[in-house]
Amino acid sequence: MNRFKYFTDQELSGMVDDICYKLDRARELFGHPIVITSGYRTFEQNFSIGGARNSAHLEGKAADIKAPIDAFQREKLMWAFGAAGFKRVESAYRHIHVDIANDDLHPSPYFWQGDDK
Repeated sequence: MNRFKYFTDQELSGMVDDICYKLDRARELFGHPIVITSGYRTFEQNFSIGGARNSAHLEGKAADIKAPIDAFQREKLMWAFGAAGFKRVESAYRHIHVDIANDDLHPSPYFWQGDDK
């Protein structure tokens, strides 16, 4: 049995509970599936894709989500992330990054436009 309503334990593997609860809540508010393309990463995985050296993914505090193509659905998903408690959100063309990091290297609240590497 999975710990969360909308995601399998495998999809959330290595991520801290706080981000998992927020992702689950965002999915409920969004009303459609959310596809996690990257969650927890090892140093080797992060290095191989060109991730930031101080990436929140390394601590299990970040997730990259496949961005909806439809503009309305994209905006609804962005709203759901905010309503679920995410205060750090990156919007790129093909993905949306959310994280719960909050330290000197990861100021919060923070929204930024990113690019798809």
